[in-house]
Amino acid sequence: MLAHDLGSLGVGRILTTQELTVRPADLTAHVESSFMGQVIGIGEEVLTTGSFGGGGAREPWGRVCPLPVALGRVLSALAGEEPLRQAAVVLRSISRVRRLGDILVGEPLSVIATARFRSGRVPGATHLTLAVEVHRAGQGGRLGATALACEVGLELRPNAALAGGAAAA
Repeated sequence: MLAHDLGSLGVGRILTTQELTVRPADLTAHVESSFMGQVIGIGEEVLTTGSFGGGGAREPWGRVCPLPVALGRVLSALAGEEPLRQAAVVLRSISRVRRLGDILVGEPLSVIATARFRSGRVPGATHLTLAVEVHRAGQGGRLGATALACEVGLELRPNAALAGGAAAA
């Protein structure tokens, strides 16, 4: 099943996410990790999203989200969708970033990613290039305006924990 899922990521395959938002805790974690990295010299790996952010209460829209925070939230949402969920995902590149408007904290967004290139030349890994578009919430089930577009290069490796669990079943 695992090999079939990764094999289904052919050129032209479209991946979509559930509606997502950038939460205030995401901004807090970004500021915290920037401070820790610049002043103290500790990497982001030791931090958790929103470790000082408090509860998950929704804040009104209005604060502009920095581009790295928006991209991180988008990539996290993509990695949680099928069939990427079945693999260990490593970000290799982000290019051709087009910011077509500010993304606001709390604003509902949806993501559509189209596979543009796929390579399995490296044994045990699949390299995938996705054209990613982030859309604002629309009316009546339609997509809203595009807020952000980019290309993302990913390396996918079968998740050993999932493969071991599937073999045991």
